[in-house]
Amino acid sequence: MSELAIEEIVWTRPGEGISARGHIPEKSEFFQDHFPGFPVLPGVLAIEMLKQTAEHYLHELDAIHQERFFLKQIRATKFHIYLKPGDAWESRLELVSSQHHETVWNARLFHQGKLAVSAQLVLAPSHSFSEQIVS
Repeated sequence: MSELAIEEIVWTRPGEGISARGHIPEKSEFFQDHFPGFPVLPGVLAIEMLKQTAEHYLHELDAIHQERFFLKQIRATKFHIYLKPGDAWESRLELVSSQHHETVWNARLFHQGKLAVSAQLVLAPSHSFSEQIVS
């Protein structure tokens, strides 16, 4: 996933959210299969970009515990426009709630000011995922 790394944090507002920017790589293996002749960013990678933005926010709040997070739920996902190789993107995430180590986000991904992807994400610390498996 390092190919889709955040290049710049636009703003971070504690208790409110975060915005970040980056570019979709021009040449990447995932474009070979998705789709030949009409390369577009796979939806799962767009969601991953939003997740990485939320993780960056959470790591800024707690720089000591650089914990990994997993997507516990993805709700109300809509893909509005295609994202293609070389496209610039901006993520904007609004923190809806933070309870019991879970965070809920209204997440949006933009290209040239146009909404490309919207979703509501629920993130939880990775250790809570392993605790759920054991129980």
